[in-house]
Amino acid sequence: MKTYRVKAVRESEEQLVLEVLQNLQRKGTIVFEEEQDGKQAWTSPKAATPATEEQVQEIIDEAELIPYYSEQEAKKILNL
Repeated sequence: MKTYRVKAVRESEEQLVLEVLQNLQRKGTIVFEEEQDGKQAWTSPKAATPATEEQVQEIIDEAELIPYYSEQEAKKILNL
């Protein structure tokens, strides 16, 4: 899935652009969310906290013993 930023070239066309995007969303073609305060609205209300150095080291140490976390789980934990 790709994410795009759309800007109306003219303020007078802003409503038309908004209506087109909302129509595509109603059809299930896209997910449309307006950005707020420079942050994308699709981000979780509970922002992810980056792993501490201690947590990273613990994951590395455990990975050296046995593959405890799958690659996908490790990336999720490390916010990659």
